[in-house]
Amino acid sequence: MFQYIYLSVKENAHSPVRRLLPLMLAAALLLPSLPVCAEEEKTSETGFFLDTVITITLYGDTDSTAMNGCFDLLDEYENMLSRTVEGSDVWNVNHSGGEPTEVSEETAYLIETALYYSELSDGAFDITITPLVELWDVQSKASQVSEGETTEEALASGLIPSDEEIEEALLHIDYTTVSCEGTTVTLSDPDAEIDLGGIAKGYIADCLEEYLLSAGIESALINLGGNVQTVGTKPDGSSWKIGIQKPFGGSSDIITVVECTGESVVTSGTYERYFEVDGIIYHHILDPNTGYPADNGLVSVTILADSSTICDALSTTCFVLGLEDGLDLIESIDGVEALFITEDETMYRTSGFPED
Repeated sequence: MFQYIYLSVKENAHSPVRRLLPLMLAAALLLPSLPVCAEEEKTSETGFFLDTVITITLYGDTDSTAMNGCFDLLDEYENMLSRTVEGSDVWNVNHSGGEPTEVSEETAYLIETALYYSELSDGAFDITITPLVELWDVQSKASQVSEGETTEEALASGLIPSDEEIEEALLHIDYTTVSCEGTTVTLSDPDAEIDLGGIAKGYIADCLEEYLLSAGIESALINLGGNVQTVGTKPDGSSWKIGIQKPFGGSSDIITVVECTGESVVTSGTYERYFEVDGIIYHHILDPNTGYPADNGLVSVTILADSSTICDALSTTCFVLGLEDGLDLIESIDGVEALFITEDETMYRTSGFPED
């Protein structure tokens, strides 16, 4: 008997919507079955940030201060890092017409970190992916598909972008057009736009963990839509157990379980944001090289590391790179492990990824 968190795939867009959707919509489900946890005092709150349902659970005898502080931080970072919130640092950069733009130190740090992973992956991770994200708009289009719709009909209606539209978008996707000098960000292509959705939630999870530890919280769970950060241990001192969703399975269908203590687990997968036409799945993990959803036989990539920022960036990166190159990349980085799941549900672990 143990308690585990159900870990769904991460989502990448941003939204300013605030708080308190039903837990049934959450990307993470807590399935309590460990008596010691059930007996511990805990506070749990669910909200809607970064275009996904988030849940924060604090264990122990705590007042509302720490929880309120977490949600204040979520507000602050969404208003700083969201691509769609007018006046955010990212919004200001994208609407600068290529002029140098001052941003906060944290935004500058995150942009520099994203550019590092862009260079490390030779563009498999690219923060100028925005034109493709807006063109595909997978989340919105998922509700627009008609039963029996053909590819020709989907192309005619704009559900599937045309080759010409994709080629036009690709002209403005190039991370090397982004420069960050101190806190000044410049886009040499005035039509380019950055999107930190592939790394921001990881950074925010790290910041929330640091805040909670400084507030004296020794046992907590932070779930930002599939980005799970554990704080300390479970109240009884044992490891947290995080369930990884079976691709395209039911809402609580677990394919494997990961144990961790104070670590982060982040999954990128095809099976939550997608639409299907003529038997072909079009998902939200876009390949900056082709302009289409990544098509390499993978359905999910899970990264395990101390830093949620690293996990967030590498889950997307490795999914786009594919199984062989993704495995090679993770094996070359100390302190990071990965689980790759292919379309036939075969699991491939790096050498240090724990067996369940």
